Amino acid sequence: MYESLKSVIKKLFPNLLYAHEDTLRKVLTWKYRGNLHKCNICETNLSSFINRENGDQLCPRCGSVGRTRRLFSLLSEVSEYKRVLHFSPPKALKKRLQSFDNFDYKTTDYENEFEADYRYDITNIMCPDNQFDLIICYHVLEHIIKDIQAMTELYRVLDDEGQVYIQTPFSNGELMEDYSISSREDRLLHYGQADHVRIYTAEVLINRLRQVGFEVEILEYVESTENNHGYKLQEQVLVARKKLS
Repeated sequence: MYESLKSVIKKLFPNLLYAHEDTLRKVLTWKYRGNLHKCNICETNLSSFINRENGDQLCPRCGSVGRTRRLFSLLSEVSEYKRVLHFSPPKALKKRLQSFDNFDYKTTDYENEFEADYRYDITNIMCPDNQFDLIICYHVLEHIIKDIQAMTELYRVLDDEGQVYIQTPFSNGELMEDYSISSREDRLLHYGQADHVRIYTAEVLINRLRQVGFEVEILEYVESTENNHGYKLQEQVLVARKKLS
């Protein structure tokens, strides 16, 4: 119901939703007030999250989803990293990370779909070598045809002691990648989203990252039924670091 209402408002009154989003979320959150759950990004206590059609858990107050809340939990543990580059930052997470005093936090979104400081092309990042201690690249690479070139650029701008947090959708079977599938309608049919150009397997993505010089650690999570932060029930996060000789 929430998703349908939001879609209608966004279609009919796009500026209204943006201008009054905070007020609308405050009103919506009243329905979900309680103490069984808590969003770790906006720190709102809730009776429950909003169940989306895809099974994700949406925070009514800040709009964060499960994977974003887990990412924030991971980032809270890496305070030693100072120079941060975040691709396509979700609004709630960006706002929270901007409040971290120890982060020199830069955001970028090439398609201008997210609020960001820059519009870097991930296949040609206009930054010096070894510029960042931490790079966040969540749900980006599945949109990029020249993904090896993008990974090469991530490697170049990453400091020798830094790391990249990477996540994409994964196929349970084989790599799904066919560049003859080019229309939005066909991509939606084959990949589940109109602006995706592939669905990796974890093995394929790891191998491509290794091809450009990264060593890769895979973090796997399986949540219990309690799950009071509304994380995804099953999730994988890749942590890529430069393989130094």
